[in-house]
Amino acid sequence: MLGKIIKYDMKAMNRFLIIIHAFLLIYAFFIRILITGRLTANNVHNLGNTYFLILGLTVSFGIILLTCVAFATSIIIAVHFYKSTYSDEGYLTHTLPVKKGTLLIAKVIAGTIWCIIDIIGLFAAIYIAAWVPYVKDSLSGNKALLMEIFGLGSHLGVFGSIAFYIFFMIAGTVANVILYYACISLGQIFTGHRVFGAVAMYFIVTFIESISCLLIFIPLGLLSTRTVTIGTGTTLYMSTPSQYMLGLLGISLALMIVWSAILYIITYYRLNRKLNLA
Repeated sequence: MLGKIIKYDMKAMNRFLIIIHAFLLIYAFFIRILITGRLTANNVHNLGNTYFLILGLTVSFGIILLTCVAFATSIIIAVHFYKSTYSDEGYLTHTLPVKKGTLLIAKVIAGTIWCIIDIIGLFAAIYIAAWVPYVKDSLSGNKALLMEIFGLGSHLGVFGSIAFYIFFMIAGTVANVILYYACISLGQIFTGHRVFGAVAMYFIVTFIESISCLLIFIPLGLLSTRTVTIGTGTTLYMSTPSQYMLGLLGISLALMIVWSAILYIITYYRLNRKLNLA
């Protein structure tokens, strides 16, 4: 039954999400073919102001498009959870012969899968549009600096650090989905204004999470402004970059897991004990 619910939720969200991500990738291909693909180290100074004006406009629109696609994905996932759980459609959902815990897990998995697909789509679009030889060569010249900044030269090693970043991304995706569901569930307290209540709870919960992070980061010195020099004349306002990056993400991951567990329990409690579709 778990697999069937996941399959149904994925199918229910597929149509619009596939369309917007397909449009994003098509736009990236056009940018690559018509604009960024023309940029090389040999002609970068000869393309003229018109080219760079068009490049700036297309990049700006691309950033807006990336933001809109990511935002739309989150909204669709949240709206689907609301409609299938707390609206009239919820009557059908809650008549299924399945425990509330199984139902919630299925929806978290379905939402997480689509969020991961969204992230892959965003990175794919950036790669297609921007990973031209000129950009690749420019970044290769600063490879050591970039590796140190992102902690790839730390005690975890390159592959260990990459594995950690991937795990952090997946955990963050799950945490975001649970956050959406928890805020929607808490928003049902506001009878007659449930959508407004869900939005209000989102800002309240994220504010509380941010404050809890600050209360832990400050005593640990993770927000210090000491400076160090990396490479040749490059100054960063932080402690040792690799230690800082991995330390910050490590504490953030722990807090993320704690908050996700709390919000998941709240969501499950609301579904199991305080469900009200009236």
